[in-house]
Amino acid sequence: MSTVKINKSVIVRLYEEGLNQANFDQVTRELIANDAIMHNIPYGGQKGPELICAIWSALHNAFSDLHFKLEHIMAEGNQVAVRGVTTGTHSGTFAGHAPTGRRVSERVHVFYRLEAGRVQEIWPMVDRTGLLRQLERE
Repeated sequence: MSTVKINKSVIVRLYEEGLNQANFDQVTRELIANDAIMHNIPYGGQKGPELICAIWSALHNAFSDLHFKLEHIMAEGNQVAVRGVTTGTHSGTFAGHAPTGRRVSERVHVFYRLEAGRVQEIWPMVDRTGLLRQLERE
């Protein structure tokens, strides 16, 4: 199997088994390098699978039936780009917002760099503003 196909399969597994099946503790430890860097303002410079576990755990606690729908994946060499949407029901506190019971969605674009079948860098771009607006609507 080519490096591109292997890298795409790693990312698909990360979302399907890790996020959607809430098996993030095991899957992230297998697929994300211990020194993997998150390039995102709130988490900038933080490293390792523990960070992804903490983020995904918080999302699962705030949104029941959390699911990421992969709409598109592209890969070239050791880079993988993903476009999709995360959905769930707001059943727990999130970003200071008490549960609303609303069905919400968040557009997601993420870029990954992998080495030897493990994620080394993550550049997430999520529509957090759009998500928060859904929680504030009356």
